[in-house]
This record gives sequence, structure tokens and C-alpha cells, in this order.
Amino acid sequence: MFVAERKEKILEILHKKERVSVNELSEYFNLSKVIIRKYLGQLEEEGVVERTHGGAILKRRVINRVFLMDLAKEDYEDKEIIARKAVNLIEDGDMIVLDGSTITLIMAELLRNCEIKITVITNMLSLYNILGGNSNIHLISLGGYFDPVTNSFVGEIPKANLQNFNPNKVFVGVAGINLHKLQMSTCTIEEGAYKRAILDSSDKKYILVQNKKFHQDSLYNFHPIDHNITIISDDKISKEKKNILDENSVEYI
Repeated sequence: MFVAERKEKILEILHKKERVSVNELSEYFNLSKVIIRKYLGQLEEEGVVERTHGGAILKRRVINRVFLMDLAKEDYEDKEIIARKAVNLIEDGDMIVLDGSTITLIMAELLRNCEIKITVITNMLSLYNILGGNSNIHLISLGGYFDPVTNSFVGEIPKANLQNFNPNKVFVGVAGINLHKLQMSTCTIEEGAYKRAILDSSDKKYILVQNKKFHQDSLYNFHPIDHNITIISDDKISKEKKNILDENSVEYI
């Protein structure tokens, strides 16, 4: 195995376990601890890991705002897995809130031709365009001013109008999720206030999150990770992450 392959394998292990010791890696690769420390030092210089006493942890990314539509095709297969899991939870007669995210875009495509009768509350422009032709779906707009970055209507108006409704299920995207702090984050305080309002509006709160977002944070922590939410993720979530969620009585799908 070449050096680059070993370093790639170390990163793969860290994505699953989030932290690893020099002893573990030495045994795994059948290499001396001196060489393992050298590899970890190189990975730290590359900015992808942080050295700890006796090992390393994966360095968390910090995510800033980016145009939502620019992200639409990234990791599509993982997002589709999450979207299908979420849609399978929607039943005839439901009143749901769909937050603005690339995963809810896929959910809307899956719901476009559904025969069940549901009400969809959203602030995302693209969702109106996708779902508007289905007579089984009653669409409710929350108003606000248009933000081209999120392709959504934002501000105090949608947050205030949301209080007039009683959705029984809500689906919310995140920019980052931190299992050590037990917090979910997003890119702006305004977005965070709206997402928190969505979560406060219903007893059934579903968080849509790709596995990679467990390794990144954004500007504003908008809600704790607790027993009141259910996390819907792709099939890459590690045993270690599941253990943390179990320990904190957080349901995941």
C-alpha cells in the first residue's frame, strides 16, 4: 500500500470513528508508531485532521453560505436515500412543513405525482413550482422577501405566519450537526430563527442530514439535538454516531 493510500485509509477510518489512536493505526497497518505519527503530522499540515494526545480526530469543516441551487447535484444519491425515507413517513391527511433544502427538493419531486391528499407549507419557491400541478396537494405560502441564495422567502413574515398553522410533521435541513456539542447549526441567525420556529410548530420533528454534515459546523447553533427530534440520514452513518444518538435518546432513521 502506497503512502497516499494509507493516508486516505486513515481519513476513511476517521470518518467512521471520528477519532483514532496511534496504537490502533500502528496495529492496523502493521507499521511503527513513529511512521503513524509522521502520517498524522502530514495530515494535520494538510488541514484535514487535528492531532490529539495519542492520536488524532477529524478536523471539522466550517460552512458558509452558498447558493442552494449550486449544491443541488452534490451527493445526489445520499440525498435521495434520505428523501425517500422522509417521504415514506408522510401519510394521507398530513399537514407538513418542508424547509428549504436540496433534500426537500428531491422530496417534492417524489411527491409530485403522489395520490395521497396532503397540505404542504413551505417558504421555498422551487417547491411551489414542483408541487403546484398536483391537485392532491394543498400548498400554503408563508410570504416574506425573496432570498436568491436559499431560493426561499425569508424574514419575520414567514416565521410569524407559521404560528397560524398546526402541522403534524416538519422536515428541516441543517448546514452542520455536532454530536459532541449536541447542536445543529445553520449559516445565518435569520435562517436559524426560522428553522427553530418550524421545529417549535410540531411534535414530530424530522432533521434531514447527510453523514458528512456530522463533520461540519456553521455560524449559528439553532437547536439542540435531543429526544424531541428524529434524525433521518443516509446509510453511511457510523456505529459510533448511532451510539451517541442512542445514549441521548435521539431516534434516527
